[in-house]
Amino acid sequence: MKYIIDIDIPKGKIDFAEDFFKSISFVKNIKAIRNNEITNIDILHSIEEYEQLKTRATPLSLSELKAYIDA
Repeated sequence: MKYIIDIDIPKGKIDFAEDFFKSISFVKNIKAIRNNEITNIDILHSIEEYEQLKTRATPLSLSELKAYIDA
């Protein structure tokens, strides 16, 4: 099973936090995520399919998009 945990760490404590998590036997990987980085696997897969021309974008008007978001 895999968990992704979102933790805010002050800049002065980053090295300590990374060493702490690496010392836990079941923690396999530690990665800092930038504020604008996309981490949702479904979104990343969708972007990859679009870039490989496997899917096409669906054109929407702004009113349709607003209705879709508010649904």
